[in-house]
Amino acid sequence: MKRYYLLFAAVALLILGTYACSQDDSSDYTEVNAKATNPIGSPVKIDLSLVPYPKLSDYQLFVGPLKNHKPNYMVIPYKPASALFTDYAHKKRFIWLPRGTKASYNGDDNVLEFPVGTVISKTFYYDHVQPNDVTKLIETRLLVRKADGWKLYDYIWNEEQTEAYLDVNQNGYFVPITWTENGQTRSITYKIPSQTECVTCHKINPLQIEGGERNTPIGPKPQNLNTMYNYGNATRNQLQYWKNLGYINNTLPALSSIHSAIDWEDTSKPLELRARSYIDINCAHCHRTGGHCAYVPQRFDFANNDLYTFGVCLPPLFSIPNQPYVINGRDPDHSEIIYRMSTNAAAEMMPMIGRSIVHEEGVQLMRDYINSLQGCH
Repeated sequence: MKRYYLLFAAVALLILGTYACSQDDSSDYTEVNAKATNPIGSPVKIDLSLVPYPKLSDYQLFVGPLKNHKPNYMVIPYKPASALFTDYAHKKRFIWLPRGTKASYNGDDNVLEFPVGTVISKTFYYDHVQPNDVTKLIETRLLVRKADGWKLYDYIWNEEQTEAYLDVNQNGYFVPITWTENGQTRSITYKIPSQTECVTCHKINPLQIEGGERNTPIGPKPQNLNTMYNYGNATRNQLQYWKNLGYINNTLPALSSIHSAIDWEDTSKPLELRARSYIDINCAHCHRTGGHCAYVPQRFDFANNDLYTFGVCLPPLFSIPNQPYVINGRDPDHSEIIYRMSTNAAAEMMPMIGRSIVHEEGVQLMRDYINSLQGCH
């Protein structure tokens, strides 16, 4: 009897040890254990009837100190090919799907069709915040897929950086930030968006019918995820990795067939692809069919290969003096897009939400792209 008891204890310790290791290394998955089943089940358990929870920690997306964002089991970090500019804030992105569910492919430039219960998390933060040269977490935005569609919730971090609390006011907040990066010190008043502002960007009306608007994520599209990502112990293509984990079903086409955006900061890539990738992630969620700004003629989504509707030699709907075209080939100083990207005037700036300062590197990229085009006269 004693021998059987010791054997049982050894097996139990082995199982517990394996589970503990999966928790300690939850951000590092391999091709082998990605396919393995978890006999205990994911520790992330979300009751949609209780969402939104009052605190970010209630979702159990992370283990250990919350500020470290160490993902729990099957909470997957990800990064789009190019990132949306938000006053130079850095971002930590994660996604979790309920056990046994999968996302479906719905086109290269459309967000994957995620199942009910999906949670997408994005935390905005700054490094080297002065005067103490620390990392400061500002907000964590959650998108939660419920039965009646995507819901948007914002969680604001406390000064102690120990917890983020649901923004029940939903009117937005202003946070003064001074930070140093790449030898340059900047000071801004970071704006945590209101619920209305969040919905402005995170909505689409694909059929363009009355009452057809619905909330949607922006970044997790096949065109943005068909890139390599370092998961800690290995670098993998993100789409293939998600499929190996069981997060995407067999509707995903061959990766080589996906018309994919690139990292706009990668100067080894063609200038046109860099510019189009930048404009897609920063502008196309509004300037596409069914987007908030669909009433204007330009279409900035990466899938649009028509230079005219992309803005080249296209007269703007709302004219600005000395800006005859949205993109005026070889003449960035007389291109509406440069004017709007370079101003902070609320009635004229673009994007109209999400920034309070000019993205100098983005403006220079677009100036270089415009100078590479043929003139409009």
